[in-house]
Amino acid sequence: MNYAVELVFDDESQNIINEFRKLLDNNGVHDEAVKLNHISIGDYFTSDIEGLKAKVLEFSKQIKPFEITLCSVGSFMTEENVIFLEPVMTEELKSIHKKFIDLMADFDGELNEYYEIDKWMPHCTIAIRLSDEELFKGFRLLKENIKLPMNVKINKIDLIQYPLNQILIAALK
Repeated sequence: MNYAVELVFDDESQNIINEFRKLLDNNGVHDEAVKLNHISIGDYFTSDIEGLKAKVLEFSKQIKPFEITLCSVGSFMTEENVIFLEPVMTEELKSIHKKFIDLMADFDGELNEYYEIDKWMPHCTIAIRLSDEELFKGFRLLKENIKLPMNVKINKIDLIQYPLNQILIAALK
């Protein structure tokens, strides 16, 4: 099974980001991204769900809610054509990711290589599986209609099973 560990934005930040997503959707840029806005810090293939839950809960006790600044719009130009919001990479954000990866070092699960320390690119996906036309239109709409940078708050950690997108844990101290 595949599981993602996500840093989830507070309600106010969710609402702001959802307005960006609504702008895209209302203008013909469809949205297949997970509906809860977040930044993933780990992605595991494992059959040890109880061990993974225990690790995520242990990690959640080590951090407190914090703010980040979303500074730019970017894309992964893969088959899926992803549009995302990118945060400023601060020492705090790097440290949180490193703490999580270090805690997981002895976990019996396979970490997706994109989440390794030197490969991780934090982002908040706002549209995915776009046609090329939708991708270009999405960038134009965002350029004309949103103002960055903006501060947002992370106040929860989720563990989800995907592709079902079923939340298994929602915690943060």
